[in-house]
Amino acid sequence: MTSQALLAPPAVFQLAPPYDRFEAVPDAAAFTPGDLPDAALLAIGAGAPPDGWGDLAALVAELRARFPAAPVVLRLAQPADDGEADWDRRAGELGARAVVFDGEPPRPRLLRTLTDATALPEQIGAWLRLRLPGLPPAVRGLIDEIVRLSPRFGEVGPLLGSIGHAERTARTWFRRAGTPGPGKWLATAHAVRAALRMQAESAAPLLTLAVECGYSDHSSLSRQSLRLFGVRPGAIRRTLGWEWLLDRWLRRAGL
Repeated sequence: MTSQALLAPPAVFQLAPPYDRFEAVPDAAAFTPGDLPDAALLAIGAGAPPDGWGDLAALVAELRARFPAAPVVLRLAQPADDGEADWDRRAGELGARAVVFDGEPPRPRLLRTLTDATALPEQIGAWLRLRLPGLPPAVRGLIDEIVRLSPRFGEVGPLLGSIGHAERTARTWFRRAGTPGPGKWLATAHAVRAALRMQAESAAPLLTLAVECGYSDHSSLSRQSLRLFGVRPGAIRRTLGWEWLLDRWLRRAGL
């Protein structure tokens, strides 16, 4: 059943690439994931930055659960003070990925926040608990570790060995859970990190980014992006965030 939180203000908007114009969602309760363009965001228009954000928590959680491919952000009136740096932290406590303010172009602030990989393991872990709620805790924990350790390992065997797990056992757990194997999760974690670099540094040569992200050349990165996500680097560079890519990969895997 749809929560009543979606039937009342605050307003909900969609923001699709190139992320320069909000489009109101007239009936959020009837809105479906199929109505969203690829790589679109959902923005909750909350007016002035509130003193207490409790009323927004239910709506953020509802939208995140219903639209896993779309980062949820808050759209606020410009604050009167200079305390903008605190708003992203406060939004994060609600599960929102960023804050944008009326009166300024949304893309620059979204670019800075949605391509930041600093908290990627925690963000993906929380997202997976909504996207794949039935995963056994042992498998979920291993996926968390794979994402966390992915910058340090190119092969999944040594990664699993570093945390005391045998690769054969891990593959069995993942197969029984009906999810892609640990090696595929590692390859996808690498590709997601590369995607964030491509988005954040859209003017940088693709070859440079590919090599810095651990690929042999730009063709290798392009093939991997196409194989995992069904899109090429050029399309990824025009978008923001990893949610739509990871959701796409899971759907292509039948999940």
